[in-house]
Amino acid sequence: MAIELTAEERAFLAAHPTVRVRINGDLPPFLFQDQGQVRGMSIDYLTLVLKRLNLTMEPVDIGGFAEVLKRLPTGDGMDLQPVTRPTPERAKEIGFTRPYLSFPVVIVTRTNADFVGSLDDLNGHVVAVEKAYWYTTELQRKYPGIELKIVDSSSQAIRAVAVGEADAYVGILAVAAWQMEKNGYTNLKIAAPSTLSGAEMGMGVRGDWPLLTSALDKALATITPEEHREIRRKWLPVKSEFGIAPRQVMLWGGLAAGGFLLFIAMLILANRRLIREIGRRRAAEQEVRASQAIALQMLNASTDACMLFDVDGTMRGFNDVFAKRLGVDPATILGSSLWSYFPPVNIEARKRAVAGVVASRAPVTLIDVRGGHHLSNTIFPLIGPDDRVRQVIVYSRDITEQVEAEARIQAHLAEIKRSNAELEQFAYIASHDLREPLRQIANFVALLERRFADQLNDEAREYISFAREGAKRLDNLMLDLLEYSRVGRGEQLAPVECEIVVAAALDNLAARIAETGAEIHIAPGLPTVLGAKTHLIHLFQNLIANALKYCSPERIPEVRLSFTIDGKVVTFSVADNGIGIDPVYHDRIFGIFQRLHGREEYEGTGIGLAICRRVVDQHGGRIWVDSVPGQGSTFHFTVSLATG
Repeated sequence: MAIELTAEERAFLAAHPTVRVRINGDLPPFLFQDQGQVRGMSIDYLTLVLKRLNLTMEPVDIGGFAEVLKRLPTGDGMDLQPVTRPTPERAKEIGFTRPYLSFPVVIVTRTNADFVGSLDDLNGHVVAVEKAYWYTTELQRKYPGIELKIVDSSSQAIRAVAVGEADAYVGILAVAAWQMEKNGYTNLKIAAPSTLSGAEMGMGVRGDWPLLTSALDKALATITPEEHREIRRKWLPVKSEFGIAPRQVMLWGGLAAGGFLLFIAMLILANRRLIREIGRRRAAEQEVRASQAIALQMLNASTDACMLFDVDGTMRGFNDVFAKRLGVDPATILGSSLWSYFPPVNIEARKRAVAGVVASRAPVTLIDVRGGHHLSNTIFPLIGPDDRVRQVIVYSRDITEQVEAEARIQAHLAEIKRSNAELEQFAYIASHDLREPLRQIANFVALLERRFADQLNDEAREYISFAREGAKRLDNLMLDLLEYSRVGRGEQLAPVECEIVVAAALDNLAARIAETGAEIHIAPGLPTVLGAKTHLIHLFQNLIANALKYCSPERIPEVRLSFTIDGKVVTFSVADNGIGIDPVYHDRIFGIFQRLHGREEYEGTGIGLAICRRVVDQHGGRIWVDSVPGQGSTFHFTVSLATG
């Protein structure tokens, strides 16, 4: 029969008269070896089309089907795979002819097995399937409740069911029927059809030979219906008989109608309860399958790579992130070895880690550095109904950005620490060294006043008084600044008895307390805290001194020191009945050089509360104030309780 080829197609076929065909497949009745000869339906179809295109076949042996998918796109050792199912993923790299074989995917069980009407009935059962086939991946994704036993060939899968190693086989109808008849598996039956995608089988052609694909398509189109029927009759063991005479049908139907209808009625009545039970079971299983589908979608929505494998490393499940991260075809993952995805130097360490998780039955997290990426891998044991760990699941998160961000933060913290140390050193030196010329100024002003007292008028004496007061204020400012720079230097945090600290602060303020007639109330049983003794003395002293300074002229000053303990945190409170602070200034007062009143009203440098906050910060606590103007203020701060 003439085939209408384009000029390009004829030129291509003339330049490539021989086609390398992979013949060592094991998928009877499509393709198999028989007494050293390659046979099968696909070979018969291929022989027809090659003859019509005047092409010859050069048989080649290629490994498993996963190896075919790797080699065929570029023609690495082969040009044509006689039988394969096109998928969108495969079609990106491989050329496919029109389908010339079409069969449904069915369920095969043992004849004595419980009723199986669909794939839902196989949840919790072991199902044998071939490695790298499309329906294997589809089963894994749509029915995660089914435990897959992945083998290399259909003959191994069918045998696993026959000898009891698996509960069912899911595969192509023609393959199942051929295996059952040729191997004499009388204990097997085709139980039910599946809902999986059927076998629309075409020829796979190397991706860079599209002209061969189109020529094969045209040759396949010339195969006659009689040639199709002849090939099917030759290879398929299941046959159907047609042609019963209409008269016979009417005769048999008339005699048997009454008995048949009675039998059907009895069967319906006897099975009504079973039908209701099956309906309830179907509804429950539908809910389970919907939940499993949602769980699988959630897994694929994760940014972590997820993988499920047997304790020996055989892959049983994965999500899209895992396949994309490794850059592998999802169809080749199930049944492969997890260890093949690790660098050789890491394999033994990972095997020991998995063995440790299986033995301890406790999860473990390991950090992997691979190709410049930091991966946090958490390994979980899956404990089965028999209380044994047979499988392991791993969640692998790419934490590269987090690690790099932490490294940048640590570098910034080190720089800030160095800068703060330099600033503290500068403040200490500046405060100390500036006091020397300041003392000289004060001394010369005093000397000027004594030596020329009789020559100075009132205006000159006033100027000298201003200079003396300015020098005094500047000296106090230097002292406070020096004290501020000392906070956090020298002393290490250690257990400190607050009874001793507060007593020392009150001793330092004894003259001021007597001058104001203040009433000081200290709560009994002050705790022992973790702190620097000298700095804590200054903290309590500054807060009590502030209460005495900003007292109300209308009443005797009262200061109350109390505390509360919450776990390991102590909160101290210093309350007074002074003039109070407007809420808008509650944050501002803790800033350095911040004053709310003029020097004519209240003396001071505006550093005292800044020192308090710096001391509390150095102790890992916080400080704040509650106040009502005209009624008083309460300063609170926290420190850690000493333990042991």
